[in-house]
Amino acid sequence: MLTRKLALLLAGLLGGVLLAACGSSDDAADKSTVKVAISAKLEAFAPLLVGMELDSYADQDLDVEIVTAAPSDAMVLLATGEVDAVFSAPSAAFFNAVSGGSPIKIVAPGMFPPDDSRSGLWVSKDLAPNGTFDPERLRGETVATAVGNGAPVSMVLEEELERSGISAADVTFQTMGATDILLALESGAVKAGWLSDPVWLEAEKSDKLTFAFGQPEDITMGAVLFGPNLLEKDRDKGARLLAGMRSAIADHLQGTYHDDPDVRAALVKQLEISEAQLDQLPELVFPPDLVYPAGLTDRYQATYARQKDVLVYSDPLAENEVIDDELAK
Repeated sequence: MLTRKLALLLAGLLGGVLLAACGSSDDAADKSTVKVAISAKLEAFAPLLVGMELDSYADQDLDVEIVTAAPSDAMVLLATGEVDAVFSAPSAAFFNAVSGGSPIKIVAPGMFPPDDSRSGLWVSKDLAPNGTFDPERLRGETVATAVGNGAPVSMVLEEELERSGISAADVTFQTMGATDILLALESGAVKAGWLSDPVWLEAEKSDKLTFAFGQPEDITMGAVLFGPNLLEKDRDKGARLLAGMRSAIADHLQGTYHDDPDVRAALVKQLEISEAQLDQLPELVFPPDLVYPAGLTDRYQATYARQKDVLVYSDPLAENEVIDDELAK
């Protein structure tokens, strides 16, 4: 869990290092190079990875440099200008950083789940007799997730619980590694756990587990975040990065894009998987208009506010404080 003390430390660190960065010279920043941080090479980041392979960014006179960093580290890199953009999630740490004065904003959404995705909550068949799952059965159970409180997954889980008349207080959340969750489910150590791509593909093979629910189709748990380099110092470069992303999505990532030979080759190369492995993954939904869903940041903040010692501020941030939708237009 992200404690209040840790959140305050992060917000203070972001503000402090940002001031130091702003006080330095511009170092003659390369107008054609843009540094983007991601946690790992995943299909959720296909607009970036496929666009790099198929020259969507070269068409915008941009050379994309990938930086691999954990989400918490990426936030600091973004605020200090060490990277220009981050493909991540609107976590509590993001909102805390903005509330502390860091010039970081959401500029575009991440992916949306396809109809056939089974990324989501998987439960022991004991909790789904006759194949029917009622979230009420989670009362008193432990739910394993890879991220814990202060992350978008926690909002999806809590909203689903509330629709069934129970609250997060009725459930114990336990954080563990993604593959460990699957092992814990199969061994019976926990009876419920959130499985993401591609781990849920293994759960489908188990006769002990069943899919309960997943990410709603109308929300994205990812986002493209810009920091001071693209929000303030060089907005034109930021606009070009988003234009390249829009082209990658519109030209290469619509519908059954796995069938496109060029896209297949790009994904196999960037994800470092085989074509057979690619065929097991569902094609994701990427909106070419790059519009972030209205009201979603309010929903995230409402969830994080209910979680103890997660947010370091009390009054919710308005959408225009956390979203800059002008660059994507």
